[in-house]
Amino acid sequence: MENQFNFDPYIQDLLKNLFGEVEEGILKEIFDTGTIQSIETGDYLFKQGEAQNELFIVLSGRLRAIQEKDGNAVILGDIAEGEPVGEIALFTNEPRMASVIAVRKSAVLQMNQSQYRTIVSKSPDFAAALTRFVINRLRRNVLQQHVEAAPKNIALIHLQPEQDISDFINSVKDQLEKDFLATKIHRKEDTETSSLFETLEAHKGTNLMYCSGQDQEWTKHCLLYADLVLVISDFGSSKELHAVEKDHGLYEGHILNKKTFLLLLHPEETERPYGTQDWLKERPVNLHLHIRKNHEKDIRRLSRMLTNKAVGLVLGGGGTKGYAHVGAVKALLKSGLEVDFVGGTSAGAIYGIAMTFSDFDFDNIDQICKQSAAREEGVNDFFLNIFSNKAKSGAEDFIQKLFGEADLEDLWINSYCVSTNISNSEVRVHNKGKIWEQVQASFALPGIFPPVIIEDQVYVDGGVSDNLPVDPMYRYPIKHIIAISLNGSDPEDLGSENFSKKWDKLKDAFGKNKKYDNPALTSVLVNSMTLNSRQKEEITKSKVSLYFELNLRAVSLLDDSKWEKVVKKGYEQTRDFLSDLPDKERFWKS
Repeated sequence: MENQFNFDPYIQDLLKNLFGEVEEGILKEIFDTGTIQSIETGDYLFKQGEAQNELFIVLSGRLRAIQEKDGNAVILGDIAEGEPVGEIALFTNEPRMASVIAVRKSAVLQMNQSQYRTIVSKSPDFAAALTRFVINRLRRNVLQQHVEAAPKNIALIHLQPEQDISDFINSVKDQLEKDFLATKIHRKEDTETSSLFETLEAHKGTNLMYCSGQDQEWTKHCLLYADLVLVISDFGSSKELHAVEKDHGLYEGHILNKKTFLLLLHPEETERPYGTQDWLKERPVNLHLHIRKNHEKDIRRLSRMLTNKAVGLVLGGGGTKGYAHVGAVKALLKSGLEVDFVGGTSAGAIYGIAMTFSDFDFDNIDQICKQSAAREEGVNDFFLNIFSNKAKSGAEDFIQKLFGEADLEDLWINSYCVSTNISNSEVRVHNKGKIWEQVQASFALPGIFPPVIIEDQVYVDGGVSDNLPVDPMYRYPIKHIIAISLNGSDPEDLGSENFSKKWDKLKDAFGKNKKYDNPALTSVLVNSMTLNSRQKEEITKSKVSLYFELNLRAVSLLDDSKWEKVVKKGYEQTRDFLSDLPDKERFWKS
């Protein structure tokens, strides 16, 4: 492997991306002075606790960082071509904090302290370049630290080889080339198994390796050299595990196992998937995707996911202010942005998942908003439970009728919501199960809505613990996250005359038809419960690509009679926010 690397334009670009615009002579000095080391699949580059001082740069292949904690191996992430390993040790001589193992056959450029001094003696500017590089690495924000490099080699495991999906694979190839890199499809009939590795290495873009398990040796080599495994199946076919999945142990929990996505193909006219859980019972995949054939938007979404460049949208809680999320998303989509994942808390969960459930059909979404606002009991389930004999609350009944028996796994756009588990004082991320039940748990604000019991655990509103749940979005292959908060208003001074002095005003404060102009009571109740969570939103700004707050000070938390005006406010404020963005922050336009 050592002889295959030369100081060619590909290597030059790789080093430039690391060290910035330094002179070509310095880059050549780095390459010539360093030592190229090859690593076979399963071999360690170094192990946790070892005292070493080398910096490594991955020239080809893929490595994985693993940390031993309490006797368990925790996967920290993968390291791809062009990424460095161990840069801090070059200066500190501290023991390695984690082990690094080759996920597939790889090569690295090694530089130790002695070689570093040799380069600096000849090219003093390199010291500044490397220092600048290390500082920039340390300054990465939370989002940048979670973004992984795109896979170079993707194995396509087709479970129904008797069905021809050539057109679909070609459309994926074309989209990958249009959006990102030159892409090549490799099939058994076109490539010798014995030369597959060399063929993959020779192509500097993305490699798609098609296999079905009919040729065991070809499939084995495709999986061996893959960075990502994409299992492709017709959604209407048998959901039982296929021989190729069993024979090659696709879902075994080994530290060398590749990330595995399950792609479920649907006819292009499919309205909505149903029964996805049956596909996932025996397939603990990293991600499942619903894709419609000949559906351009779905193909673009798949392309972004395969290259770790997807867009996540996180929506905060805020009672009926959540109608503003509908307007905000309208403005985002109208600007040309496409959303790949959605997460939310409380109102953000209701309106966000309602939008993905409707596949962003805003005529349908407006009807949902209208029906929600027309409910006679409004959102006053607290008093409904006290003064009514109804077995089911109004909000629960509405949510159940809206989502029916659909599961979160059935959505075209993967979505999640969060709630607070008061049984063990933890944040619970809901990304599977009946939509109505998970969403209901996310907006069960204590004192206003009853708690929800799921699997013998008691859940209340997610806003109590995390009113803008960005962290769960890092589980997905995202590059950009947009977070929308409903708390963008100036503090309001309230005199004592604004508070009710009689208990008979308490019920009125929660109702739709108010006798008293008394907004303070519900605001105090909600704000006191979500105070700590809202303070966390300040930290969130460093975790996302775009963060903005909708100013909805004049909007009541529990009165949804003016929902259309709230939607309009959300649209107009988001439109204005986007129009004021510098061009460099409009990542979807690049």
